[in-house]
Amino acid sequence: MSQYQYIEIAPTKVDDSPSTIRSAIRPCTDLPVPGYEKTFCSESVILSHLSRRGQSQKRWRDPRGLFGYSKDSEYKDLYAYFDYGDKTSPVNELATKALAMYGLGGAMGEPDWGCIRGTVVLDERLEPDTNFCPGLTYNPKMTVEEIYQTLIFFRDSKYSAREIATKRDSVRMMRGMGNRGAREGFGFGSINGQSLGGSGGGAKAFMDLINSPQSSSSLQTHYLGPTGEMRKKKQVDMDQDTCDRCGKTQALLGRKLKKCTVCQVTFYCGKECQKAAW
Repeated sequence: MSQYQYIEIAPTKVDDSPSTIRSAIRPCTDLPVPGYEKTFCSESVILSHLSRRGQSQKRWRDPRGLFGYSKDSEYKDLYAYFDYGDKTSPVNELATKALAMYGLGGAMGEPDWGCIRGTVVLDERLEPDTNFCPGLTYNPKMTVEEIYQTLIFFRDSKYSAREIATKRDSVRMMRGMGNRGAREGFGFGSINGQSLGGSGGGAKAFMDLINSPQSSSSLQTHYLGPTGEMRKKKQVDMDQDTCDRCGKTQALLGRKLKKCTVCQVTFYCGKECQKAAW
C-alpha cells in the first residue's frame, strides 16, 4: 500500500458513499515546499507556501494549522492545514467533524474556528514525544486507507472528536508521568507549593492536585472535559481500561469497554474480541 508524506482531502459530506470519500483522499502535489524535499520545513514556511504570496497552486487567503489524532494513534500525530479565510467553497463536512479537537495553530483550547471549507492538507505524521509515548514505532508517512479509516471512525463515533481527544490527552499525560518517574527515579517537584511526590506516587499526586480546588487553570489543560467540566481521576482511570484481546484502551476506541460477564474482571471492546479470547 502506497505511503505519502502529504495527503489532501477534498470536500466531502458525512453521508457520501465509501467510494466518493476514498476518491476525495489523494496525495498532495503542492508539498513539500521546493528546496525542502529532504530537510525539515517549519510551519511558517508551509503556511507562506500555501498562501497567495507563495508558489503553491492553493493560493489560500488565510492558511491555518490544526492538531489532530488519527484513528488508532495514542498521541497527536496529525497536523492539518486549511484556508481559514475561505468563506465560499463547499464545507468539508467529514474533515470538520474529524478535526474539531483543538484551536487554531496548535492551541489546546476549544475548536472555535467554525467549519473547514475546501481542501484540507495533512502534513507528514508528527513524531511522538518518547517521554509520553515510549516504545512507539514512528512512521512519518501515511496511507490513503489510514486517512479514510480516520474519517469514518470520527464520523461514526457517538462521541465528538473533541471528547475523544480529551480522553487520549489525559491517558497520555498520566502514562507519561508514571513511566518517566519510574524510569528516571525523580520526583515531580511541586506546583502551587504542593509536592507532587516521587516515582512511586507522582502521577497519582499530580492527578489529585489537578482535581483540587486550588489547581490553576494552566494545570488543567489536559484534564478539562469538552464542555469545561473537570475530569476526575476515576474518569481518566476508566479511559485506561484495556481490551484483554486487542490491547486498545477505552480512550483509543472512543467508547466504553464492556466488562466480561463471566469473570467480571477483564474488559473487551466487543463481541469479536471476547469470543476470540475465550
